[in-house]
Amino acid sequence: MRDEFGLVLIDAERFGGGLDPDAVVWRAVSDDGRVWAVKWTRRDNRFGLRLARSLAEAATPGVPEPRLSRSGRPWAAVDGGLLSITPWVDGREAYDTGLSAGEWLALGELLRRIHEHDPGRGLSRAAVDRGAPRRGIRRAGTHVKRRLSEVDGLVAAARAEVESGSADPAVRAFVAGWPAVRARIRALRRSASRLKRDRSPAVRVSCHGDPHLGNVVVDDAGQPWLIDFDDAVRAPKEVDLLLVDPGVLFVHRPSAADLEAFARGYGDTEVDEDRVLRFGCVRAIEDLVETAHELLAGEERPASAVTASAAPASAAPASPVTASSADLLALFDGILSPDGLAGIVERRLAERPRGEPASGSLEIERPERAPRTRIANDA
Repeated sequence: MRDEFGLVLIDAERFGGGLDPDAVVWRAVSDDGRVWAVKWTRRDNRFGLRLARSLAEAATPGVPEPRLSRSGRPWAAVDGGLLSITPWVDGREAYDTGLSAGEWLALGELLRRIHEHDPGRGLSRAAVDRGAPRRGIRRAGTHVKRRLSEVDGLVAAARAEVESGSADPAVRAFVAGWPAVRARIRALRRSASRLKRDRSPAVRVSCHGDPHLGNVVVDDAGQPWLIDFDDAVRAPKEVDLLLVDPGVLFVHRPSAADLEAFARGYGDTEVDEDRVLRFGCVRAIEDLVETAHELLAGEERPASAVTASAAPASAAPASPVTASSADLLALFDGILSPDGLAGIVERRLAERPRGEPASGSLEIERPERAPRTRIANDA
C-alpha cells in the first residue's frame, strides 16, 4: 500500500457486505487517521474507477474519489487483480434504513449528474489500459449461454447426490425446481432477443451500472453517496433506471411516493419501456444464472492471495467469506418472486401492448402481483 498509493495502514478489517465472489473489501485506517475502503477484485473495474475519479474531480456530490496510485491511475495491478483505495463513506446504509423523500430526490439528482457526465471523449486504443469505457449491459465475465451450460452440468451432478440422499437440503430443493426455472429463463432470453431486434437507436451515457440501495450510503447531512462503480458502463440510461424501477431488491420495494420523488430529482426525460424490459430480462437472467452457479459450485470468495499486499501486518488473517446455500436459495427464490426482477419483468411483458413501442416520461407504476413460481427449501 505504501509503494502503490503512498499510504501506511495501521489497521484493516475485512468488510463482509456484498455478494461479489470476485472481490475483497477492507475498512482500513492509515497512520494519519483517515479511513479508507480498500478493494481488490478480479474484475476489470478500470472504467468505473476512472468514471468515479472524474465525477469527484468535477465536484459531484455523492461520489467518493478514488486515490491515484504511483502510476497516476486510480488502481494498481496486484496479484492478478486490481487494487483500489477510496475514502470510506460514513453513514447509514440505505439497504437497511431506506430513503426519505428528500433522499430519493437527491439520489435522482445524483444519477442524472452521472448520466450527463462524460469522463473523456475520443479514447485511443492506448487508452484501454487507462480504463476505456466498457460497452454493453452484461456484467458477468462469462457469457450467459456458457454459464447456463455449466449450471445444467452442475444440476446433473447434483441429481446423483439427491438420489443418494447426500445432497444439501437447499441443493435438493433447487434441483427439484430447476426445470420450471429453466423454462422461464428460456422465455426471458427469447423476449430479450425480440426486444433487441426491434430496438430503436439510443444515446449512450455514463452509467453507474448497479445503483440499487445496496450501493447507497447516506451521510449525516442526508446526502446519498453511490459506492461501488465496478459495473460502470457507457450505455443507454435505462441500464441504471431499471435498477430503480422495477428494481432488483425484492425485499425493499420503493413506494409510489419514493419513485415520484426520485423522478422529480432526475428531471424530465423520455424512458424507453421496451429498453427497460430488455435490460431487465438480461439482468434477471444473469442474476439467476450466477446465483445458481454459486449455489451449486460452492465457490469461496478470494481472500488469501491479496491479504498480505493490502492489509498491514497487524491485521488478522481474513477467512473466506461465503454465503450459505440456504441464503443463496433465498436470493434465487426472491428474484423469481412477484416482487423480484424476473417476476416483475414477466408481468410487464405480459401486459405490454403488442406491436407498439412503449415509451414515456419517467413516472411510477405499481403493477399488481403475478403468480409465483418458487423454489423453496422444504426440508
